[in-house]
Amino acid sequence: MRLTSYRSRHSSDPNPSRVISVDSTEPEEWSSVDCLRILRRNRTTLACITLGALALAALLCIIQPRNFQSTASLEIQSINENFLNFRDIYQTASPSADSTGVYIQTQVEILQQDALIDLVAKRLRLAQSQEFIEGRTAWERLLSHTGSHFTEQNIVEELKRHLLVTPVRNSRIIDIAANSQDRQLAADIANTLAETFISERTEERRREAQRTYDSLRVPVQELRHQIAQSEVRFEAYRPLPGVYPTRTADAPRSIRNPFKTEVDTNLRFYQEMLQKLNDAAVASLVPQANIRLVNKARPADSPYRPNVLLNLAVGIFGGLLLGAGWVMLREQTHSFLRTSGEAAKYLTVPELGAIPKFTDQKFGTTTAFHLWPQGLPEAEAGLERRRLSLSESFRTTLASILSSNTSTASPRILLVTSSLPSEGKTTVASNLAVALTEIAGRVLLIDGDMRRPRLHQVFQQANSWGLSNILLEKNAIEDLPVDALVKKTGIPRLSLLSSGPCTDSIFGLLHSGRISRLLRRFREEFDYVLIDAPPCLEFADARVTARYADKLLLVVRANWTTRQTAQSAIRRLLMDGIPLMGVILNHCDPDPHGLYGYVK
Repeated sequence: MRLTSYRSRHSSDPNPSRVISVDSTEPEEWSSVDCLRILRRNRTTLACITLGALALAALLCIIQPRNFQSTASLEIQSINENFLNFRDIYQTASPSADSTGVYIQTQVEILQQDALIDLVAKRLRLAQSQEFIEGRTAWERLLSHTGSHFTEQNIVEELKRHLLVTPVRNSRIIDIAANSQDRQLAADIANTLAETFISERTEERRREAQRTYDSLRVPVQELRHQIAQSEVRFEAYRPLPGVYPTRTADAPRSIRNPFKTEVDTNLRFYQEMLQKLNDAAVASLVPQANIRLVNKARPADSPYRPNVLLNLAVGIFGGLLLGAGWVMLREQTHSFLRTSGEAAKYLTVPELGAIPKFTDQKFGTTTAFHLWPQGLPEAEAGLERRRLSLSESFRTTLASILSSNTSTASPRILLVTSSLPSEGKTTVASNLAVALTEIAGRVLLIDGDMRRPRLHQVFQQANSWGLSNILLEKNAIEDLPVDALVKKTGIPRLSLLSSGPCTDSIFGLLHSGRISRLLRRFREEFDYVLIDAPPCLEFADARVTARYADKLLLVVRANWTTRQTAQSAIRRLLMDGIPLMGVILNHCDPDPHGLYGYVK
């Protein structure tokens, strides 16, 4: 929603075409400097969240069980097929150089098969291990106790979660890492899996050679029987010494040669098959393994989990990230005016000054109105220095007010108000009045808040007679002496007109016309007049009285007043045509590296 102010009929601006716009929907863009400033301002919140995350990480390190990890290493070697002529014994081909990577990966997968893992679990009796029983889910433990369909597959799955099998890059090495809460058990799991894998692979090759032997034994026996028959036929056709058959002389040669060839062929084939049979028999007896345990797992000296340093680092980083996110989100959600410069940025009106926060335990207030030296209680040197730095902030604000209109005369009647209660308008008005006494002849401070008057308490004056009585009087204001209208305070050149007793007809009194004549009278008698008016969003008093003032000062409180609230107040004042000079940011956090650090 965009609203452009109307020209005030009281404005002394030489350029009447100048307007002030209040845009409450303009998207906010933060630079990196703004983000750093926001984080620095909320460093306490950021530190608390970070410390909380660090404490949580430390607590997790304490309650998390200690896990130990041990690693065994296997070397997958090439098979020497020329050893004892075993090349043709095995039915499967040995891996070539080009397929070594695939072969290594195949061995990795075999190491993780359930059948092999189950053998390891049985050898180590892991079903009786408390760690693996507690590692099951609550439902699995219930099934185990009730005798339901709980199998050893649960132990296998739990053991697989304790194992990590990885090939070493560009090598024939496979690492088997096992973790457990028992350091010795972790080493036993890794070694048992490696040894079981080696023995299973060796047994598998022996069984393969045995299968080759069994498959050749029957054919060799049959071939031996065929050779015996061929020899019988061959011997039957061989002539006896001195006896010739009735056939022709060429008949024995032509008949015996085929049987001779058959005998020789069967005999050669039989010898080859017998050699293979013997080789298979030897292969089934000689253990062959191309897998070697090159590094046996040893119990670890220290736990690998929890990683304390890593957890603490993650806690710190996560806490910083969470804290920064929370601070930035809160900054977006709660659009409070916080630091100097934000009022001018978001409200598009001049920021006349920033009053730092000040705590005086003796007076029970977070901002000090005891600016003047008279009547101050004795305090420590540090408290006095902070009070002096507070004085400088009011003088700086006053300098901005007096120099705002360089082309025209300085405003002499100033009305101080706020959007809502508890924003410190009374504090600002009283301190500005005291600061004016240092440069002006006579200063008058009027308590225009007839609903909740406070200035008489600040200056320790009675409130039995004041502004409400003057507005109710029938006598002409011009006939009343000034000393009867105002009271002198303990501060030289500063006078006070208290609010007087509360009345029910405040709105009617302000519209009676006597307030305008009263201010004209005070303009003649005093150099500067400051009016402390009620909050402008709750009551119409400030908006009515501001018609007779030269300028209006809007007080906003840091970390209290939202941008939307201040924009609503400014929008309402601009619609009434009230000459708004600017805003004063009150109760802001002092900058230790800024102006306040120079006060000694």
